[in-house]
Parts: sequence; structure tokens; C-alpha cells
Amino acid sequence: MKKKKHRISKRIQIFLFVISSIVFLTGCGEEKQEKTEITVIHGWGSNEKDHIAMRQIYEDFEKENPDIDIHLVSMPTSRDLIRKVGDLILVGEMPDVIFFGGTGNNSIYYYMLKNHLAVDFIPYIKEDLEFSKNISPSNLEAWTTLEGNLYTIADTLLLSGGYWYNKDIFREAGIEKLPESWSEFLQACGQIEDWSLKNGKEIRPLQVSAEGYLYLVDHLFIDTGRKEADIKKWENIGEEDFGSILDTLKTIYRYSFPDNKNYSYRDEKELFNEGKLAICINGVWGAPMIDEKIDAEYALIPTDGTYKMSCESAGVGYVVGKTGDVKREEAGVRFVKYMVSNKVQERILKETEQVPVNSEVSIEKYNKEMPRFFQATQLVKGADVKIETPDNLWESNRKNAFQEHILELLSGQIEVNEFLELLR
Repeated sequence: MKKKKHRISKRIQIFLFVISSIVFLTGCGEEKQEKTEITVIHGWGSNEKDHIAMRQIYEDFEKENPDIDIHLVSMPTSRDLIRKVGDLILVGEMPDVIFFGGTGNNSIYYYMLKNHLAVDFIPYIKEDLEFSKNISPSNLEAWTTLEGNLYTIADTLLLSGGYWYNKDIFREAGIEKLPESWSEFLQACGQIEDWSLKNGKEIRPLQVSAEGYLYLVDHLFIDTGRKEADIKKWENIGEEDFGSILDTLKTIYRYSFPDNKNYSYRDEKELFNEGKLAICINGVWGAPMIDEKIDAEYALIPTDGTYKMSCESAGVGYVVGKTGDVKREEAGVRFVKYMVSNKVQERILKETEQVPVNSEVSIEKYNKEMPRFFQATQLVKGADVKIETPDNLWESNRKNAFQEHILELLSGQIEVNEFLELLR
């Protein structure tokens, strides 16, 4: 009997040991599976190829970092993104990562900086050499504050200052040489219009969006001797200054006449792809948007004819929200590091045809695989003078006012002085 009791007691001891071991191991497993949840809000919300590719890259970060759960909030446009971020901040729901997507001197971004709502990347850059070398000098130059802080990092460079042109239309219209000056550009537009009318075709030289006029205005301002700082501050630009470039803009508008103020670069792209426009003002990033059936190349917006000018910028990129939760903030920084890493930068280049910020990722090896992109990139990079894109040069509110009212000015609905007043 005693031996039996002993055996039972032994069994109980073994049972309890097994149970306790399971509990302990389960506890350890739970600790290992504990995840940090972060919200990433971005403007890749459409079904375009590059939007889908970027969302997949975001999701792959989560797969490669199993200790982080990402909640993606996808917005269809930059404007929707800005509005959404503003609403979230207003109610105290700070996103962990915001991708502004090049929206430049944006009031929400500066509001975050003013109210200490963004994480400074500098401490992380100092302790991580690889992270440091993956950030573009253009990014550091544009967005390092006077105090030496850095609150945003882009994953692509914005190359623009030109237009895509339909080579077949130019050839059929008898344009043998790309225009280099404004007079040559307007002459080419007239030549295309005459050819189209003569042959009964519904082809316009161009149909510029409100955003496209920003690029034209910046080039014209620089041509008159103005500096980028003048455009940024909008100081000492009066009726006479603007009036000096208005004739050129009105001539372009005469060839263009968009149907409504809601007409956008997406509409412009569609008309270009349908073969109804000879010229589409867009950046290098527009390369994958152009239909393969269009024989298109990139040309620079004209100047006075003595030099070539283009735009190269690192716009406002990723901002990590200062939530006060150290784990979430560090997870957000890890996400940004991932986006500028060699591997991911290579993917962004291959899958979206955007210019990487990481200088170790070579564009040259894709010259045959992406001929349009490569041609446009080389042209922009080889310009004599480079200025920043409108997203960086124009404050958000002024840029929005310009886009809202430029067609009213060009169509004669408002006067120059009224227009300038709306921009101030």
C-alpha cells in the first residue's frame, strides 16, 4: 500500500512538473510573439502599378520584421492624405509613420515640427553608419533644420522640369529640332496646331494642368533673374514681375484651354496616352504612366536658350510621429531604415521606375530595361542649372491657391493684381 501511494505521489509530481513546464514555455512563447503595432498612413491608394508595388513593399516589411504589426492606411491622393493626417492629429491620434510623398512646404509637416510631434532622425543616423550613407545629400540639404535636426527622409528623388513628347506627332508636324527657347517652344505648338487642323485631326499641342503651370512659372521666374528664395518667400514679386511672364502663359493657355479647373495631371496623361496631346508636362516619375504604344521621350522645359534647366529635389518623405511610446517610435525608424536600404531601393527602382535616394543603387544598369526612364533621368541630371521642384519651392497654401485660380487668370476671369493677392 505504501509503495502504491508512493507511485501515485510520484505520478502527481511528474504531472505537476510537466504542467509547470508547459506554462513556463507557453509564457516564453507569448513573450516572443509580443508585437509592436504601428500605423503607416500613405498616399499610394490608387490601382496604378507603382501604387500597388509600394503597398506590397510595405507589407513585406512586416513579413521580414515579425515583431512589428503594420496597420496601413492608404489614401488615394496627396490632398486626401494631408486632410486625413490633419484630422487624426486634431483628435490626438498621431500616426506612427506618415509618408507625405513629396508634398513639400506643407503646413501639416511644419505644424508637427512646431509642436514637437515628429521624431528627430539625427541620433539614429549618428549611431548607424549604413543608415547614414543610404540618405541622399539632397534630403539632408533640403530638410536639415537650422538647429541641426532632421525630421523627414525621402525614399525617392523627384526629377522633373520637363515634358514628355510624342515623337510621331512632332515628326509628322515637321518639327525637326526640339525647342530650346520659349519662342521656339511656342512656334512648335503653333506648328502642331496648324498640322492638326490641316489634316482634320483632334490633336492639341498640349493641355496643361494647374500643377503643370507651376513648373512653367518657376522656369520663367528663374529666366527673369529671380532666385529660388524669391519663389519660396514670394517677396518683391509684384504685378509688373508677374505680368512679364503672363503673355507666355496666356499663349500656352490658348493652345491648351483645359475644360475645367478640376483637370489634373492624370487627365493630361490619359489624353497623351490616347494620342490626343503632343506634349505632357510631367516629371521623370511619369515614365511608367505612359502607354507602351506611344513613342515618347523626355525634353526639358525651355529657357531663354542659353542654358538648360531642370528640377531635382528630395521632397517631404517619411515622418515618424512622436507618440511618446519608445517601442512604436523605434519601430517607425526601423521602417524608414528599411525603405532606404539597398535591397528595397533596388526594388523601388525596378518595380516603380522612380529615382532611388540611395546612391549605391545604380540606374545605369537599367538603361536597356527602362529606356524611357533612363533617357529622362540622364537628361535631367545633365542640365546646367538645377532648381527644386514646386513642391519644395512653394508653401502648401500658396501652391493650392495658385492651382485653384491660375486658370481663372489665364481665361481673363480675374486680373493679375487679384491673382497675386490670393497668393499672399
